[in-house]
Amino acid sequence: MTKAKKKDKYNFVLYVPEITHQDWELQEGQVLLNFEVKHPLTKFAGFLMKKEPQRDMLLDQMSSAAWLLIDGQRSVFEIARIQSQKTDDEFKEDLRRLVNFIKFISKKGWIKYKTVKPEAEIAI
Repeated sequence: MTKAKKKDKYNFVLYVPEITHQDWELQEGQVLLNFEVKHPLTKFAGFLMKKEPQRDMLLDQMSSAAWLLIDGQRSVFEIARIQSQKTDDEFKEDLRRLVNFIKFISKKGWIKYKTVKPEAEIAI
C-alpha cells in the first residue's frame, strides 16, 4: 500500500457511507426512520393502553438532507460540500455537524462505510 493510500485510509472525510436501515420514508421533506418495537414491556404497556407503541424518529431538515445525500457513492467530504452550498454556512461548521451526525447514525448501525475514496478522486 502506498503512503498516500495509507493516509487516505485514516481520513474520515474520505469515507463513503451507505444506508443499511431500509425502513424509512420521506414525510413533508423530512426523513422518518421507522423501528419495530421488540421490548416485551413496551409491547405490554401498549396493549394495556390499547395503542400500538411507536419507536419512530423524525430527522430535522439538515439531518434529512444529509440522509438523502448518503447514496454509497459520495464521501463525507462531498456531502458536506453539497450541504454547505445549500445552507450558505461556513464549510468547516457544516463539516463538523455532518461528521457528528454520521458518527451518531453509524454507532446506531443505520449506515456502514462502503469504501474509502482516494483523495485524488475528490475535487477540493
